[in-house]
Amino acid sequence: MDFFVFITMLMIASMTKTAYSCRTERSCQEIYQQSINPVPGEYQLCTPTNRTFDVFCDFYDGYGYTYISKRGLGVLQSLSQLYNDRSHVVVRHRQINGIQKDVEISPLSAFRFRYPMSIQLSQAIGYNVPVNAALRPYIYLGFLPAVYARSRTTQGYQVAGVDITFTNCDSNPNSYLAFFANPSNLPLNDYYTRCCMSSVVNAWITRATDSPLSRYLPQKYFYDFEMHMGGCGGYVSTGSFPSISGATVGFRFTASL
Repeated sequence: MDFFVFITMLMIASMTKTAYSCRTERSCQEIYQQSINPVPGEYQLCTPTNRTFDVFCDFYDGYGYTYISKRGLGVLQSLSQLYNDRSHVVVRHRQINGIQKDVEISPLSAFRFRYPMSIQLSQAIGYNVPVNAALRPYIYLGFLPAVYARSRTTQGYQVAGVDITFTNCDSNPNSYLAFFANPSNLPLNDYYTRCCMSSVVNAWITRATDSPLSRYLPQKYFYDFEMHMGGCGGYVSTGSFPSISGATVGFRFTASL
């Protein structure tokens, strides 16, 4: 009898473990490597703590981009499983008429190796905190750390291979683009009504090109956003663009790494 009780307990333990184990892949890179012909689309990934979340894996030949849903952002403790390449990201915005456009952005060519893009989750360590930080969780892309961005020098970022620059006029150390999940649908900070549209901070929108219709993202992947540069580089948020409903970021992965 003791033997059968022991076997029964093992079976129950095994079933319990299976019921609560995460059976999906950890990254779009892993899906790519396990597929003969990976198809771009929505997938579920698994966190190190065995929680699932929705992503859109945008596959290309040997590389791709991971887009995370707003709800999915709330279960992560880090963004590191979404990418293995910080050379650039793809930023996509969605117009209220449904059209989607995207563009590659990266640090300025002069700083690319010295200051690679900082990718953080709901924090801005070494960088200036975003105006709408209360709308957390948020994705933070930092271009120049505050210790350098305080200098009155030529700063900016790169859009579609073109350096977009300004001269920091007052040592304000802002150099970032952030995306806010805003799960409680709180209003944006009204700072955008007072400051400071410019050709620098809207370059990632004006230089974006149409996304392929077959790779369109569902609405749940688009966030509120803000970009802040300088000291005289400008500031915009979702509220600055009545024709835009949100934006999102695609994190790059290379399949061979």
